[in-house]
Amino acid sequence: MKGVTIIEILIAVFILVVGILGVLSMFPIGTKFTTFSKMASVATQLAQEKTEEIISQSYDNISSSVEDYGKISGFEAYKRISEVNYYDPESSNTTTTDTGIKKITVTVFWHSPLWGEKSINLITFFARR
Repeated sequence: MKGVTIIEILIAVFILVVGILGVLSMFPIGTKFTTFSKMASVATQLAQEKTEEIISQSYDNISSSVEDYGKISGFEAYKRISEVNYYDPESSNTTTTDTGIKKITVTVFWHSPLWGEKSINLITFFARR
């Protein structure tokens, strides 16, 4: 018997199409992971920016408070909250009395296409000089 039958060709084409569809189905997932990584990087930069803005002041000018900024200008997909508290290194907790150390916590939230709302939390300690 010479040549290839039509059934063999159909089976080969079917196997090829299933393989190609399997590979193509991974592209949307890869795109979502890339978007998530990009958004996480932007959130980290926004948290770092706010932290640097706070610590650029002198120790005495940084007030202990919670600041809710909501949406960030130019970055409408993100929300940011910053919190400054006195920190007691002996108990590893925040305190209401000035111990010479302030704990600065900046949290940036965003909505991820894969996992819903996500956040980046950046904690920095700032000591009196």
